[in-house]
Amino acid sequence: MGLILPVLLLGLMASLSPATIVVFILLLATARARVNAIAFLIGWAISLTVVFAGSYALGSSQAAQHSSGRLAVAIAEILLGLALIGAAAQQWRRRRTPRASSARGRRLSDRMRDLSPGSAAVVGVLKQPWAITGAAAVAVVRHQPGPLGTLFAFACFTLVSTATVGLMFWYYASRPGEAETRLSALRVRMVELGPAIFAAAGLAVGAFFVVDGTLGVLN
Repeated sequence: MGLILPVLLLGLMASLSPATIVVFILLLATARARVNAIAFLIGWAISLTVVFAGSYALGSSQAAQHSSGRLAVAIAEILLGLALIGAAAQQWRRRRTPRASSARGRRLSDRMRDLSPGSAAVVGVLKQPWAITGAAAVAVVRHQPGPLGTLFAFACFTLVSTATVGLMFWYYASRPGEAETRLSALRVRMVELGPAIFAAAGLAVGAFFVVDGTLGVLN
């Protein structure tokens, strides 16, 4: 079923993660917003690279041995898809649950206001969606595109998964006054719509992995 489509879908899912978007918007409200945003992106990029490379190395070490290894990767892909579908169903059930987020958001914003660049980099590492990044690596292992294909898939995933926070930073840097108001409104909307967004993305990606992994088992 091709490699680029699942990688792009996973990248989009990571990019639209409500938790990451909310934290990054709060980070842009800190005292050293621009420096902290750059530090966040550095931490994010390092974490993404390490998790992707580690997951790829672990998966390829099995798949390279014999056909049973490739079968194990395909089964892992199916299980991953089912896990995503289960998480999507759970989030969908929570989409209308009232959230006492205002006070919690203010407390988090107060704690982050004096954030240092080093701490911002740590936040970038922690907010990198490791499970989704690992899933992208599993998809690459399953399709075995070769060194150049692997690098291209990694570049695509990196670009798409970082697009939202990157565009928010660019918007803030170019129009700080306007961006502050609009991003604050976006944060409220993401808190409200977060479960529904994750449910839709998780269902789509999970279904794709189940089908793709099943084809791998049958082949």
